Amino acid sequence: MKFPDAVRLIADDLERVEALVRANFQSDAPMVPIIGDYIFSGGGKRFRPILVLLSSRLCGYRGDRSITHACVVEFLHTATLLHDDVVDGAEKRRGLLSANAKYGNEMSVLVGDFLLARSVLMTTRDGSLKLLELLSDTVALMSEGEILQLVNVRNPALSEDEYLKVIHRKTAALIAASCMIGSVLADAGEEKEQALWRFGEKVGMAFQLIDDVLDFTADESRLGKAVGTDLREGNATLPVILLLQQASRSERHELGEMLGAAHVGSEQIEHVLALMRRYGTLDSTVERARAFIQDAHRELRCFEPSPYLDALKAVADYVVTRGQ
Repeated sequence: MKFPDAVRLIADDLERVEALVRANFQSDAPMVPIIGDYIFSGGGKRFRPILVLLSSRLCGYRGDRSITHACVVEFLHTATLLHDDVVDGAEKRRGLLSANAKYGNEMSVLVGDFLLARSVLMTTRDGSLKLLELLSDTVALMSEGEILQLVNVRNPALSEDEYLKVIHRKTAALIAASCMIGSVLADAGEEKEQALWRFGEKVGMAFQLIDDVLDFTADESRLGKAVGTDLREGNATLPVILLLQQASRSERHELGEMLGAAHVGSEQIEHVLALMRRYGTLDSTVERARAFIQDAHRELRCFEPSPYLDALKAVADYVVTRGQ
């Protein structure tokens, strides 16, 4: 099974999620629906809602609560993007002006806050204390990840282990929670809850590592932002960390200066990309992502064969192939 086949299994539910997203982005404050329309018309595959819906089906849940929580995780994800773009001073998101570039930092932060509040409200109304705790813990982890990333901006000494701790919180936590939600809704038991959490953790780690590679290799029109944005912002992602481990002393010095520079030009990014290809750090990062996905597959051994099991594995496989 391929990713499009997995999505077709839940196509009707995804349409309901889209409707619920827009219905819950209404407000008497006129800028909320305006920015909502702008954000949600900008694309996105609804990766996290897909995981909520498929994990729910895998565990035997067929009710409406999976639609609600698919909407919740999309709101949480979007809120973090809005806040991150302000922190990073980003100008583009998915090929369009970022919300902060178009509407201002203040409005972008406040709409992100609105989404967080709406997520809490929807989860509270659902009535599951376990899910409220899960999502609250997840938001705390995501915030810690962002703080750790900010603390390590322009730090050429950031280790691989330290970086993996950052992305575990920043990216993997919400993907793990999205996978675990279905088992909680189905009351599937501790074994399946933890299996889906671990599956999502590993998928989330791979997701971020492939993003790290695409930041240097994807076409700018496809990437939706400038190539090498992470390096330009002073963030040492895994391909850069591996390069710093393997490069010559002069090359390491050069990279350190780039991480600390206020401006990094396109020619410098091309030079770094050439070094990455010479030392194989992009390929090494992809291999680490593949290893995470192989481990993720193994976490699902407690589930009986089904189309939804195949679909979850297909979504995991897509994470590594989406840049090809």
